[in-house]
Amino acid sequence: MKIGIIGAGLSGLTCSWYLKKNNIHDITIFESSEKAGGKLKTDHVDGFLLDRGFQVLLPAYPETKKVLDYQKLQLQRFHKGSLIYKNNKKIPFYDPENGFTALLKTVVFGPGTLLDKLILLKLKWTLGRLSVENIFSSKKTISSLSYLRELGFSEKIIEEFWIPFYQGVFLENNLETDSKMLQFTFKMFAEAGAAVPKEGMGAIARQLVDYIGEEKIRYNTKVSHFDNKSITTSDGKTELFDKVVLACNMNNTSSYNAVTNQYFQAEKLPLDTKHVILNASKNRIVNNVVLISNVAANYSKNGKHLISVSANGIYLKADDFLKDLKSMFGSQVDNWKPVKSYIIREALPIINFEKKYKPESPEGVYYCGDHLVQGSINGAMESGRITAEEIIKRL
Repeated sequence: MKIGIIGAGLSGLTCSWYLKKNNIHDITIFESSEKAGGKLKTDHVDGFLLDRGFQVLLPAYPETKKVLDYQKLQLQRFHKGSLIYKNNKKIPFYDPENGFTALLKTVVFGPGTLLDKLILLKLKWTLGRLSVENIFSSKKTISSLSYLRELGFSEKIIEEFWIPFYQGVFLENNLETDSKMLQFTFKMFAEAGAAVPKEGMGAIARQLVDYIGEEKIRYNTKVSHFDNKSITTSDGKTELFDKVVLACNMNNTSSYNAVTNQYFQAEKLPLDTKHVILNASKNRIVNNVVLISNVAANYSKNGKHLISVSANGIYLKADDFLKDLKSMFGSQVDNWKPVKSYIIREALPIINFEKKYKPESPEGVYYCGDHLVQGSINGAMESGRITAEEIIKRL
């Protein structure tokens, strides 16, 4: 059985991983870029590890737990909860798991009312008892913002926590994303928090490649045409296969949200925290700030501190962020030096959950990718697994 896979992103690598695990070894992956991983890539720049856009792994993801060796990834954990900045004021919103002091600060100084915090605890309890399958099989279609209001949260906590936090998760500013994604991700955050591998998010893809075999991937190879039995590359060469998998959005069938991620280096940090820092001030550009070398020391190997700043949309200059950053951290921002900026135009696909994912087209081509299931690492890997299982079932 000879399998051709177009795209060495996370879904294509996962599909290959499951095929090999089931003794299908004749696999060829066509990748247009110089490196596997799709959006999960890490660059080495001036002694820093730079993920291409701020990303995290949620260790509670059911799909990653099936495939990845977390111990080898040496996960570096964020603290649960967030630190919120609004109009030059710090608002703590820490998880009770961070200790009694964190709980007390959140109850007394955190966003929203006591009722909001009770609703939050109820939501955490409810979602903790719902399976991921039950969340995504729900027929109810409602935006995340409407869902939060329906639960009874006050506008204060929605404005100070929910919107800033989920702007960074969904990469859109109005929380129009289907509430199933909010329920799923909140459940994942609550169960095991967030983390990054010691060697950057690209280590996830490298672990998959190590298992599949680097020799299976043809880098810098663009595909110009394909059907259910053949793949033609841009140099005009055609190769025949028993099964063909399109593991990327080559047909441009989905819309995406964009994000700009700017890295800065600093001699000292504005504060000592492993929380994601949210910007809840009005008319903001910056959505969140992460003192990433404080979370994962290995991200900086030159003695400097590395700071990740993210904003939804496209911003071409580091100066676009300075007004927001100075309002949060003061004049010390003047001493921060830009390292590199990433504009990710196709950062997160906009999913229509009413459209059911089918791994095989009527023409016999197989498809996988997060744009077909759910916009997440989990979604990419789930689609890769389902596609591989469908191929194996047809043997």
